[in-house]
Amino acid sequence: MALDVRQIRCFIKVAESLHFGRAADQLHIAQSALSRQIQALEKSLGVRLLYRNKRAPIRLTDAGEMFLAEVQSGLAQLERAESAARQVGRGESGRLEIAYIASATYSGLLPSVIYAYHLEFPAVTVTLLEMETWRQLEALSENRIDVGFLRPRPEYPPGIIVVPQLRETLSIALRVDHPLAATGKAIRPMDLANESFILPQSDDRAGFGEHTREIGRNGGFSPKFSYNVRDFITALNFVAMGLGISVVPASLRRIQLADVVYRQLDGLTLHAEIVSAVRRSNNSSAVREFISGLRKREQVLLAS
Repeated sequence: MALDVRQIRCFIKVAESLHFGRAADQLHIAQSALSRQIQALEKSLGVRLLYRNKRAPIRLTDAGEMFLAEVQSGLAQLERAESAARQVGRGESGRLEIAYIASATYSGLLPSVIYAYHLEFPAVTVTLLEMETWRQLEALSENRIDVGFLRPRPEYPPGIIVVPQLRETLSIALRVDHPLAATGKAIRPMDLANESFILPQSDDRAGFGEHTREIGRNGGFSPKFSYNVRDFITALNFVAMGLGISVVPASLRRIQLADVVYRQLDGLTLHAEIVSAVRRSNNSSAVREFISGLRKREQVLLAS
């Protein structure tokens, strides 16, 4: 037997007020229509729920009292389920699995994106995983994460699209007592010809290795890479040890190590980018809402 939720709601109103007229007003229906709903419910159940007597107030039967207690609890649970389903459908709740490269955090990109999203969708659970660019693309293709923040690549796996999020200039990180750091002036590419370079994010063939080689082409030399390291923090520590210099994004200036200084490039402007990567399709509502926010950031970036 399938019970009609509308009939149950009508019964609850009558049972709570014990008055057909007041219940009908609260439900915004005619009293005669309300009476028919109750009769139909009683017929479906095969029991009387209410005692009706023109000379006495309405009262619940024993079956009616038991039924009221059960349907009040059940209806509340149903309404919670309905609300939860609508929230998920609108992207207001659910889960987000986000991977990122470390520079997405100290550049301020990831904190600002997540904070803005959390303000609008506080019920969505966000999981964050630090992960190299190539691993992020694998994880996206295998549906293990929903969104990635990574360095651009020449090509991407099928079904993956990217949305630009950040574009910033590059700096040269040097040990504080390096001769090129003494003046505080911008450094010409040609002045770096005899330097040993520490390559951060060495797994990314299209990233800072290519930026360093472009500096070399502009300065008329082929860069010598003395160390290949996984991340920028390691690169800065190697610089502090006097093992070489490193090409880094300008936002890394926020990280102040005692023995490291940063200098701009003179006569050459190079940019490092961070993009967000997502699947083209088969995304949840929560992910689609997150992508919508990324698209808005892209428009601001393109307009700047």
